[in-house]
Amino acid sequence: MGGITTVVALVIAIAVHSAYKAYTAPLRTISPYELFFSEDYYQARHLFREAARSANADLHVIPYPVDGMSDLSIDVAILRGSPTSLVVHLSGTHGVEGFAGSAIQSAYLSNKTTLTARRHAQAPTLVFVHAVNPYGFAKLRRYNEHNVDLNRNHLTPAEFDAVRARDPNHVGYVDIAPILNPVVADDVSFWTKLAAHVLRYGYAAGKRAVVAGTYHDPRGLFYGGSELEPSHVLLGDFFTSSQHGLALDDVENVVLIDVHTGLGSRGDDSLMFNRPTVGRRIFPGQNVANAEEAFSGYDSVAGYGVDGYAATWFPKDTHVLTLTQEFGTVDGISVLRALRLENALFQYDPTARLAAAAHVRDVFYLHDDPHWKAQVASRGTGALHAVVAYLTADLKGPLN
Repeated sequence: MGGITTVVALVIAIAVHSAYKAYTAPLRTISPYELFFSEDYYQARHLFREAARSANADLHVIPYPVDGMSDLSIDVAILRGSPTSLVVHLSGTHGVEGFAGSAIQSAYLSNKTTLTARRHAQAPTLVFVHAVNPYGFAKLRRYNEHNVDLNRNHLTPAEFDAVRARDPNHVGYVDIAPILNPVVADDVSFWTKLAAHVLRYGYAAGKRAVVAGTYHDPRGLFYGGSELEPSHVLLGDFFTSSQHGLALDDVENVVLIDVHTGLGSRGDDSLMFNRPTVGRRIFPGQNVANAEEAFSGYDSVAGYGVDGYAATWFPKDTHVLTLTQEFGTVDGISVLRALRLENALFQYDPTARLAAAAHVRDVFYLHDDPHWKAQVASRGTGALHAVVAYLTADLKGPLN
């Protein structure tokens, strides 16, 4: 009896805590950044293209064909600068999370003061990649048209073989899969099963199992795929070709910035680097504890897009810093609940999916909160300014 009482109490506590964090009334403020946030993928792309043209950037459109959908693309804008230093800024790797990254890109490209300051001879070349996952952006999904999480997917053929060969439950995904991947979109069972799982395994172990994902269940949440997905292939072809006019063999220092939403405290950004020592030189005031909390459990994740790009787009002696910038929205359990419901409907009842897709948008994009938008745009463009300033004035030699 005591065990049942504990489970019920935990269910109530989790539900109340999640509801409180998810629906805290936003602060109403007026921000000049509001203009750069959009209602859907197509408006976001239009704003990005207009901003790129106004900045006199070179604009490249990479068509992204998907059966049943028209006019999807990955768009790339290039502001040319120093041939030896390069910044690549990416939005929409996780589809629906692209609203934030897109707004940051459009805001930066529309800032005339910033563009004037770029006349400094040593300012790095800037490359903005808009909507890495245009399907997910347009359909309000975190995943692409194959249900693949692009940040679990950039692996070599040998690495795909290895993750497919290992125990599917090596970090506990199989144990938690019945909670993540129901056949019926049942909200009641989510709370009871989640509470029981947390009691048995602990919250940290549960989070680690979820975010590690699966390479064995193509319908599951956080599925990493079985081969390199079209977004990665198309971008790889673009960057390793000559169509962009960049001499990548001459580039000494590269910073890759990938923008995401959904982890951390509302409106705050957490930064994760492949080389933390270098990252902290560029961002000396960053709240490290905040980042450690947001990214806890991610040590078991493989296939990050930026890691794959760093390894395959540039010569081996290029000095590359990867930076994931993550903006908090609502609490993690509310995010997981929304993803679970949408995926169940996407897989088994797609005609009933639209309301669930809108809810996924709402947990990753606080579109009714001007204060959140202002924080995202300000801190997102601020990160770009910090990286550009470091590469322009502070860096002497290799990015070490």
